[in-house]
Amino acid sequence: MCNPYYKSRALYQLAEIYDEKSYELLNKSFILTESIQEPTLKFQVLEKIFSIIHYKEVDRTAFIQKIVDELIVTFDNIDNLYNRIISSIRLSFYGSREFRKKYLAIPIETLDRMDEDNDKIKLIIKLKPLINIYDDLLIKLNGTIERLKNKMHNYFVNSYYGRILFTETLQVSKSTLLNSNINQHIENENDNKEIINIPNYTELQSLIVLIALLYDTKLVIGKTDYTNQLWIELFKDTDNRSNIEKILIIGLHDGIFLTPQIAIIIDELIKKGEEDRISILFPYIIKPSNEVLPVVQR
Repeated sequence: MCNPYYKSRALYQLAEIYDEKSYELLNKSFILTESIQEPTLKFQVLEKIFSIIHYKEVDRTAFIQKIVDELIVTFDNIDNLYNRIISSIRLSFYGSREFRKKYLAIPIETLDRMDEDNDKIKLIIKLKPLINIYDDLLIKLNGTIERLKNKMHNYFVNSYYGRILFTETLQVSKSTLLNSNINQHIENENDNKEIINIPNYTELQSLIVLIALLYDTKLVIGKTDYTNQLWIELFKDTDNRSNIEKILIIGLHDGIFLTPQIAIIIDELIKKGEEDRISILFPYIIKPSNEVLPVVQR
């Protein structure tokens, strides 16, 4: 196996199995990343090594810092705008406070260099919840959103159900593309059969948008109980016990899914010395997403 990318992956996969040689295998995998020419692939491998080392009985501290340092260097070599934004967001989870804010600010600057397409909207939707606690970054991102030429894009980004609608629309588009040949084959087979009229997709989409707008109106009326807003308000005012009580009620009934936004807020509150105030919520935290593992592992 000559390709350093695949060889490095094979080594960290072996490290997951062989505990007694995990450090040796992970170290070899790490060294091999120096030979991976494509920075995006190198970034992915480094992240995986970082993840594995946290549940192995090895001397972690120095090795972990080496991985984070290499992630930073690798990020600087990523030229593709989309991959650069994704990597910068990922990198923001490897530190806190000023480190995190720096790598959440870079995507906002980079977005202005992108064409207005589905990728850009998807990135804005991904980024916005992560910077809601940073007023200056939020102002800059809102400026980018206001400059969007397509007003439907503005709606997709700024509304809860609009974001859901945008995601579903992308999935429908991909499904349509993947099944186009099959559909054509079916149409050919049914040339001589009765054709069933299907409502125009544009009309259907308009109806879905209308329903989404109605749901958004409902959310605005009850926004104080909206979970994400509760966490933002908690970050801004930890003395307000009602926010903690409302989140606690949600946790008692459904658990608290550790989304990237919630992980950032909890991490920043801990760094501010507020751990005792919010520790009552910790037992109800469940299912951290893979994206927030660097925060959890720290």
